[in-house]
Amino acid sequence: MSIVEDVEKLIWEVERRPPLYKKLKEYSNGNLKDKLWYEVYESVVTKWSELPAEEKSEKCMSVFLFILLGIMLMMLIYCEEAYIL
Repeated sequence: MSIVEDVEKLIWEVERRPPLYKKLKEYSNGNLKDKLWYEVYESVVTKWSELPAEEKSEKCMSVFLFILLGIMLMMLIYCEEAYIL
């Protein structure tokens, strides 16, 4: 998988879980958000359940960086489209 495909999969997995990003009543439920993030990690990190705790922590940081990369890519695309118009 390429980085772009990884970012797209990550974005798709997060979008499937609105309480992670929308200000719904569930947004403030920390336990629910932890559960949903765990589901995202399971979906995008190979063999997540088999990893030791320290490695899971490192993978969480990688996922977070992918999210930032995805946001930056979307902003870049939006800015380019706005500039063309």
